[in-house]
Amino acid sequence: MISEEFIKVGGHRIHYRTGGSPARGTLLGLHGGPGGSYDYLYPLFDLASDQTRVVLFDQSGGGKSDVPKDRSMFTVEHFVEEVEGVRKLLDLGKVHLYGHSWGGMLAQAYAIKHQTKLRSLILSGTCSSIPMLESEMELVFQGLSPKARKAITEHEALGEFEAPEYISAVDEFNSRHQVLVNPWPETLKFVFEHFGKAVGETMFGPYLVKVTGNMKYWDVTEQLKSLRIPTLIICGEQDFLTPKLHKIIHAKIKGSKLVILSGASHASMWERREAYNGAIREFLDSLSNQN
Repeated sequence: MISEEFIKVGGHRIHYRTGGSPARGTLLGLHGGPGGSYDYLYPLFDLASDQTRVVLFDQSGGGKSDVPKDRSMFTVEHFVEEVEGVRKLLDLGKVHLYGHSWGGMLAQAYAIKHQTKLRSLILSGTCSSIPMLESEMELVFQGLSPKARKAITEHEALGEFEAPEYISAVDEFNSRHQVLVNPWPETLKFVFEHFGKAVGETMFGPYLVKVTGNMKYWDVTEQLKSLRIPTLIICGEQDFLTPKLHKIIHAKIKGSKLVILSGASHASMWERREAYNGAIREFLDSLSNQN
C-alpha cells in the first residue's frame, strides 16, 4: 500500500509518499531539478515490498511542498539539511540513499557530510562537478542539428525562452537525451509543466548548456574519495549527463559498481524500467546477503 502525507521540515511543509516495509531497509529517493518533484520517479515504487520501504519526497520549492519566499535558502547546504530532517522526522534510520540528476548531486553532498547515516548510495543520471557537466553538455550541444544550435544560441542571448523556435530546439535535445519514450509518461509531463522555476533558476540558471546560478562552481569530485559505503551508479547510454561523468564518479568511490544502460537516456527508469529496477534490486539484495 502506498500512502502520502505532509511533514514540517525547517519550517516548511514537505510532501512525501511511502510504500513497502523496511525489513531490509528504506530507499530514500531524491528527485531532480532543482525545482522538480518526485512524481517522475514513480517506477521506484516497483521496489517497494514487504522487505523494502520506498520513501520519495518533494524538496522545498517544487511539487506539493512549500516554496520558500527567501531565494537565499536555495543552496546545496539547505537541501542537505532538509534531507537529514526528513530522515530524522520519519525515523528512517540508516537509509539506502537514491539520487537522480540534481538529486544525485544532492545525494553526494549528503553522503560526504552524513555517510554514517547511510547503508548505501545509489547515483543515477548525475555528475560530481558542474564545470565537468558544462564541458560534456557542450559536446552534446554540438551534436544537435545546426538549426537547433542556432535557435538555442540566439534565443538564450535574448532571453526568449518561450519562442517557438527555441522550444522546438529544446524538444530536439529532449528527444535525443532527456526522454526516449513517446508519448511521455504523465508523471514526467507533470514535472515539466509544474517545475519550480524559482529554485531552478537560483541554483542553475535558465540556460540549456551553461550554469549561471549559485552552483556554477560546485565540484565534489575529489571529496568522493572519502566515501566508504556501498555505491551503485546507473547511467543511460544517451544521457546528457554522460557515461563519462558517471565513470569519473565510479573511479573516485572505491568499490562502487557502474551500470550503463543501452537504449536509455536521462529518463532511464522509464525507458529501461525492468533493467533499471533490476540493477537496484540486485544491488540491495547483495547488501542483504552480506549481513
